[in-house]
Amino acid sequence: MKIDSSINTLATTQTNATRATNKVDAADALGAVQKTSAASSTVSLSSTSALHAAKTSDIDTAKVDAIKAALRDGTYKIDSGKIADGILGDAKDLLSAKAS
Repeated sequence: MKIDSSINTLATTQTNATRATNKVDAADALGAVQKTSAASSTVSLSSTSALHAAKTSDIDTAKVDAIKAALRDGTYKIDSGKIADGILGDAKDLLSAKAS
């Protein structure tokens, strides 16, 4: 018994057309959600976070300036032992986390 190949071709064409339509519908829906979310989103900081931001800085500007000056002068010394210890410590942490 021989199966007509035109039936398989028709089914494949219909499946591809359905996939294309679904992709367009999904893209339209995503666009609508993004527009709605962007229009209705608001951000507000608590008074505590505003005070924290005003009082402290995460960056030690004096240390940064000292490092910049040492780099400019060519006097900055790199401690390769500290770098190696840090890399080995990170590798050990990653391996122990993977084993868990």
